[in-house]
Amino acid sequence: MLQPKVLVVDDEENILSAFKNFLKKEHCEMLAATSAEQAMSVLAHNRMNLLITDIRLKGTSGVTFFMEAKRIYPKLPVIVITGYPDLITEEAIKEYGADFFLLKPLDLDKLRHAMRRCL
Repeated sequence: MLQPKVLVVDDEENILSAFKNFLKKEHCEMLAATSAEQAMSVLAHNRMNLLITDIRLKGTSGVTFFMEAKRIYPKLPVIVITGYPDLITEEAIKEYGADFFLLKPLDLDKLRHAMRRCL
């Protein structure tokens, strides 16, 4: 069976590195992007099973990015992460089309549960 492909979008290299280690243990293939523009290019050229994105990205906001990604790929599950919970509420994020909203630092059990529900 093929490994699920997960696109992780975050502008912090240490976060991407941590995700890479975690997703490897979860038997997922990870593609990474550090900007919304880069992520849209990855999505255009790869069939992804899950998108995990930070709300705060350099340039385009993570919310704007994932809303556009959901418009183009409506069946793509999305997990939104943030270290700034006061910027936007979980209800608003889910209203925009995210499947899960998780706070940094990430609780790996909650992340694992969200991923399993999405995949």
